[in-house]
This record gives sequence, C-alpha cells and structure tokens, in this order.
Amino acid sequence: MNLMSEPSWSVLNPHSFYSRARRIRVEAEYAFWHQLRPVADVESDEDWTTLTTLLHKDTGLSKVPLTRNFDALDTLDQLPRLKALIQETFLLDLHHVSIIDSAVKTAPAALLHDDFFWASLDEDLMTRFTPSRPQQLLPGRRAITDTVINTIRSVEELAAPARPSPWGDPAPPPEPAAGPAPCEDPAATMRALPPADDDAARVASLFTEPQPDGTICFTLTVDQATGTLISDVVAQAAHTRGTGQARAMADLLLEPATIQVNSLLYSAHDVDDAPVFHPTTGLLTEETAATLREMVTRTLDMDDAQQAETPAHDMPFRIRCCVIGRDWVCRWPGCNAKATHLDGDHRINHEDGGPTRADNMVMLCRHHHNRKTDVQATYLLDPVTGDVYWHFQDGTYAVDLATGPLAPRERRWVQTFAQRKAKAREYAHRKAVAERFDAYRAHHEEREHPPPF
Repeated sequence: MNLMSEPSWSVLNPHSFYSRARRIRVEAEYAFWHQLRPVADVESDEDWTTLTTLLHKDTGLSKVPLTRNFDALDTLDQLPRLKALIQETFLLDLHHVSIIDSAVKTAPAALLHDDFFWASLDEDLMTRFTPSRPQQLLPGRRAITDTVINTIRSVEELAAPARPSPWGDPAPPPEPAAGPAPCEDPAATMRALPPADDDAARVASLFTEPQPDGTICFTLTVDQATGTLISDVVAQAAHTRGTGQARAMADLLLEPATIQVNSLLYSAHDVDDAPVFHPTTGLLTEETAATLREMVTRTLDMDDAQQAETPAHDMPFRIRCCVIGRDWVCRWPGCNAKATHLDGDHRINHEDGGPTRADNMVMLCRHHHNRKTDVQATYLLDPVTGDVYWHFQDGTYAVDLATGPLAPRERRWVQTFAQRKAKAREYAHRKAVAERFDAYRAHHEEREHPPPF
C-alpha cells in the first residue's frame, strides 16, 4: 500500500526530515510542561504569583507563558479523545492547544461545567483534526477558533441567558435566505442608532490608555451586531483608501464620510434553524443574526452563483460572494488573511482561456498572489470540493481544504449544527427534570426524617 495515498497530515510526513524534527520538538515540549505541572498545582492555596516566580527562577519563563500553557493543559484534560490523539501522534503542539483554550474561555461560565459541552467539543475537534486527503495542511488559527466557537453556539442554550441586546427586542426573523445578503450602508445605520440605554451600557465599554511611547491605546467592546457592522465599515474604508484599518477608523471618527459597504451574511435556505455566518465575525449569535437580517436589502442564491460565468477578468459581485463563502481565508498554505478584500486568482489564467467562474477561482492575499504569479508555487483546484492542491518547487505538495460555509464539507456541518441544537435542548430538558426530581426527593426525605430537636 502507498502510504502517501492515504489521508494524512503534512506535518506528520515520516519521509520529511522537518516533520520528524517537529515531532521530536513537540514530544519534548509536552514532557517538559508535564514535569513542571505538579509544581504549579492550581488547586494549591499557594499564591499563583509566588508559584510562577519560583518557576521563573528555575526556568527563565515569565508568568504569561506559564499561565497560558498550564491553562491549555487543563483544557486538554477535558478533551479525552483529542488528548489521546496528541499523545499518539503529537499532531498539535501547545500553541495549537492554547488557541483552543483561548476560544473556550469565550464560552458562558455555565457551559464550562457542563459535560455535554465538553463531549460535543471533543467530537467536533476530532472531526476537524481527522484528515480526509493525503498531505493535508494542518488547520490554521481561524479554522481552529471557528470550530470551538461553532460548538459553543450549538449548545449555548444550556448556559445562562445571553446579555441584553442594546438593539432592543428584534422582530421575528424572516425565512432564512440562501447566500449572502449585503447591507448597503451600515455606517448610516450606526449613525441613526438611538442613544445607549442601561442595557447597552452593560455590553459596551471604551477604555483609553496612554502608552510610554507617546501613543494612546483604545479598547472598544460592543455587542456582536454593532461590532460586525463597525468591522465591515472600517475594512471597506481601509480598502477604498489604501490604508491600514487603524488609520481608516481614525479618519472616519475625525472626518466622517459616507461610504458604501456590503455586509455579507450566509445561511442555508433548506435547513431549519440554520446558523448564519459572517466572513469576519464567523458564526453569529441568534440575537445578532436576527438584528442583521432586518437590514437585508438583497438576497443572492449561491447555488446559481456557483454556475455563473462572465467573459470579464474580474469577478462580478455574486461570483465573488460565492468564492468568499467557500474559501473564507487566503488559500496559500498557512495564511489566515480574511477573504473579503483579497484578490480573486484564476487557477487557469484568464489570458490562457481560464473562465471567470467559481470553480476556476480562489481567494489569495496580494502578497501570496504575487508569489503564485511568479510561479514559486502552483496549484490545482478541485471544482467539486474546493480543495486546493499546492505543488512546490522541491517536488512536494500539500492540500488545503476549503473552510467557508459554502464548502461542501462545511455545508454538511450545518445539518449537524441544527441536530446538535435539538440534542442540546433535549439534554437541558432532561437535566432540568432530574434536578427537579432530586429537589423533590430531598424535600420529602426531610419531611419523613425531621431533625431530632
């Protein structure tokens, strides 16, 4: 049997010197941190600062990496299947586990004590880290984070009620629509918002902190719907003006201007209770989805866009939306640049007869688009799955899987999401009934056996 024809991860290639060296490093890394772990017993009454200071004295490591990696190991203990996979293959290093831990920390506190959540997350991560192609590239930060966030969204009804929405109670959402739905000018919508009320104040904050180098750091926290719109406005302003996003945001605040912005929403039209995705925010909460759906001015069918073609070089809006929804990020190996303002690259060059059609296009950031144009790497695009097979000058190759909601593999996940939510509701109901029964039994046992006084 040719092992290279079996599904595998490119980082576990036994024929690669670098992959073998990586495994030695990762295995030693886990051994090192497990040796430190008994010293830093999180259940101890000893002050954490004192513990990390003692470890710093002997290892030279500061409190930040010590805390980050111990937290990552604690989270890994809650994921037995993923932990067993790592112990067997050392597929993920502590950096990857830290990405998982950081995303888990965004979950409502009630979920962190719920067995159903951890079992669901373990299942979803195992699916993400099971290869389906030979020499498959390891998922990047965004794909890993999205996997955790998607799990949280699918079971969040088990947690405490969500924070109040500063947008008020939304009207009942319309029927889910296929494809992305652009909002023409969210900037105008934001300027027309009513003053913040007490509920809004609980989910919005702004901190300013002067820095030693003479700059000022601003930290803004808002609800997801507002943040999604702000993100779209700033990104469009930066793209239009050719500046960084920080400069674009400062210019918008100091010199208000009206710009046209398309906010894209993706949702399946043939699945009940289907989730809604945004290209930069990812999976939206139900409250955010309901709020943004009220702003929809146009609906596109992505099944039709998949087959659309134009003789022009540049992709028209609906084909671009289709490719963004499939790719989600720059498709160059290891690049996580978000696809919304990237270049559309023809797999077969347009001047060589390549069509401007979704199955001949991928999203690449300008930096990596230039590398492809210079033939430092070439690729093949699977027109059905959206998988990209990269071929390098040294004769090796790697496979990048499409991770957007329009990728066939992710479309199947939408069904799982709806099923998971139904299962979570059933689990929550059974749990509530059991708790009521336990309370009833405890009450009656007290009555049957009153205290002797």
